[in-house]
Amino acid sequence: PPRSTLFPYTTLFRSPLALELIYGTFLLPYLLLAPISILATYLIYRSARVRLQSKTNEVEALSELHLATAEALATAIDAKDQTTHCHVRRVQIYAAGMGEIFGLSADEIAALKAGALLHDIGKLAVPPHILNKPGPLTPAEFEKMKIHTVVGAQILGRVDFPYPVIPIIRHHHEQWDGRGYPDKLRGEQIPITARIISVVDCFDSVREDRPFRRGMTLDEATALLLRGSGIHFDPLVVEQFIKYLPRFDAEIERLGL
Repeated sequence: PPRSTLFPYTTLFRSPLALELIYGTFLLPYLLLAPISILATYLIYRSARVRLQSKTNEVEALSELHLATAEALATAIDAKDQTTHCHVRRVQIYAAGMGEIFGLSADEIAALKAGALLHDIGKLAVPPHILNKPGPLTPAEFEKMKIHTVVGAQILGRVDFPYPVIPIIRHHHEQWDGRGYPDKLRGEQIPITARIISVVDCFDSVREDRPFRRGMTLDEATALLLRGSGIHFDPLVVEQFIKYLPRFDAEIERLGL
């Protein structure tokens, strides 16, 4: 039809009243439902947030319980192995600091803290006359000593730790050159957390006085790590530990350990 014939209809549907009738009627259900949808979304969000916070609190409580259990077990280990509680606390500081330097995850750093306490838990299965023998162990005695890594991993395998502590327990006596135990892992096959504990535990252990030997000086212990670098120990871990040692020791001195 001619444009003149359509004009009245076009004008009608462009009028405010027509637009309001058409679009108002069309949008009315959505306008009514919108507040209900927003409210429902908010209630779902609030419920999910409450559940998440509750779960977070449960995980934190469980983590604290595991750490308290670890500290209790560490006290028993220290008593049998003639080490001091200050030793494991210092190892904790060294290990956690190294974990941060290497950019490890929060779970791995938590594992390092627990591993510092529990890496020798398997020594509870080693006879005291071997554990505290003043001289070198015989080959047969050394074989009995070596079981502490496997036994320790088995003990902690019964505990549902929320972070990966068992690889530390099992592998902290592996060596960089593959001559360690129990699995003769070499290089980066050894978990980084176990490589860290190996270095820092050795360093602090040799500096402690024992009934059968005097503790090494700082320079002697550092030289021991350097001699073992690339053979017994991960060379990068040794390098970074010595680099940041003054910072760690300042924290240990501040805490009176």
